[in-house]
Amino acid sequence: MLHIILLILKIIGIVLLCIIGVIILVLIGILFVPVRYRIEVTRKEGEDEPPVVVRVKVTWLLHLLNILIRYPAETLVRVRLTIITILKIPFQKEQNNQEDDETQNKLKQESKNKSKKETKKKKDPEKDNIQKGKKESKQGEKVSEEEIKKESLAKTDKASQEKDKIPTVTIKAMHPEEESDETKESPSFWDKLRALPIILRQIIDKIKSLFENIQYTIRRFCDRIKSILDNIQYYKKLVESDTFQNSFRLCKGELVTILKSLRPQKFEVQLIVGMDDPATTGEILAVCGMLYPLLGGHVDVAGDFERKRIEGRVFIKGKIRTWTFLRAAVRIYFNKDIKRLLRLLKKEAA
Repeated sequence: MLHIILLILKIIGIVLLCIIGVIILVLIGILFVPVRYRIEVTRKEGEDEPPVVVRVKVTWLLHLLNILIRYPAETLVRVRLTIITILKIPFQKEQNNQEDDETQNKLKQESKNKSKKETKKKKDPEKDNIQKGKKESKQGEKVSEEEIKKESLAKTDKASQEKDKIPTVTIKAMHPEEESDETKESPSFWDKLRALPIILRQIIDKIKSLFENIQYTIRRFCDRIKSILDNIQYYKKLVESDTFQNSFRLCKGELVTILKSLRPQKFEVQLIVGMDDPATTGEILAVCGMLYPLLGGHVDVAGDFERKRIEGRVFIKGKIRTWTFLRAAVRIYFNKDIKRLLRLLKKEAA
């Protein structure tokens, strides 16, 4: 019984070790095996060929993972794992052509329907005229009835207005004393003098509050300027400190290493340039000759003085390792100077 249990534990241990070994191998491959890329752009002038062709290829671990991007082509993106195709995105030219055909068919059908309707209208002009005459006669009868109703309503309105005017005149004549009482109720000179101190006090309070608001805004503005000047002085001292200098030196070094790893191993440009005027072509070649110390032997420009054309090929080849990015991130994250600098930027350790 004990022998069987030990055998089961042995098998489980072997399986676990195999799984852990596979995981470690995959992690080592992701970190240290580079991702290789190739970019090729060509341009040719011709009726049958497209003007610009782009081809991008990305491979990893001896072409175990293969990604191909081509434009223009029937297959735009293709992802393969060894020989098995995982993803394939076709170019959508055929679908666009089908949609265009459907829209053209719909427009043709609409035009046919419109032509049929116009022919029907031309065949029956007499019926349309008879119907229009009937409609006009009915409208004339309705208009005459409406005019008679409007005249009767206007007469009744005038009579009611004349009746309303008579009692208003009598009321004003019967009560002349009320108007005299309303005129007597206006405030006297002594009442105005008594209310004058209250009005002056209100004016003084308003002027006082206005000056207080102005003083408050000026004080607030001065405090804000003072805080800005203090912040400028604080950050100036922080930039001049050793922690900032050490952090800046570390980040600069890691950035340079990342850019060196991203730099392509092979870069070639071959161009044939021709302009309408041969003088402009000569000027372009002269500029390229002046830039030869910078460009080196990677760029080759030839001139065509007979006809206008721009043709050429651009080829870029390189590789990227995940380990360089991970190493830079770890070194920056666990650095003490950078941690202290972040606290000082937040004014926690000031």
